Amino acid sequence: MKIEEVEHQFEQNPKVGEILREFGLLRDGYTFSVRLQGESRHKRRTSAFEKYWDPETDSICIRFEPLPQESKVVPKPVAASATAAPSEPVAKKSAPAAAGPISDLVQALDRSESRPGYSFVALKWFRDTALLSEGFSWAATDSVRKSVLSDAINRRLVLTNPVPNPKSPQFPVTAVRLNRLMPEVKAILGIRDDNVPNFHPVQIRGENLSATILRDRR
Repeated sequence: MKIEEVEHQFEQNPKVGEILREFGLLRDGYTFSVRLQGESRHKRRTSAFEKYWDPETDSICIRFEPLPQESKVVPKPVAASATAAPSEPVAKKSAPAAAGPISDLVQALDRSESRPGYSFVALKWFRDTALLSEGFSWAATDSVRKSVLSDAINRRLVLTNPVPNPKSPQFPVTAVRLNRLMPEVKAILGIRDDNVPNFHPVQIRGENLSATILRDRR
């Protein structure tokens, strides 16, 4: 396993964030990054962890960074008309989600999950390749890209889970997927939630099934 993979697993472990918050180190509006370092400098992230980590001389550095502010849309005041218009029924529409890095990320992950022939989306590939290829201005910076994804995971908009690594089965890969049950994700993707059941009973000729079962038991 590479050092950068160990750092990433450390960052994405929800228990680490809970401990940092419990001690008041990780405050609202902030995220954190982890770097393994030797006696005088950071270790090369592509090096093998098992070979180059020495618990007697090495240390772990945790850096706290503010999350990027999402743009907020301020509604313009509407002047009241002098004459009241007759009331008419208006169709309810879901309010569009405000544009911003989180909205960009959710839509990008939705596209990544829709790729034919792939059963999962690797977190590292999505963060460092897919988001870059989308051309978002905020995604050009590594730290911002990581912060936005960490924020989405902390808010449960994006879920993570380990999956077998096709190349190295002994080292599972962290996969990401949208939490499509979250109202914010539905709003960003434009999915209406009318709570209408998709199941509709179908009439079948003959007696009730319960009557048939009771007769066969006699």
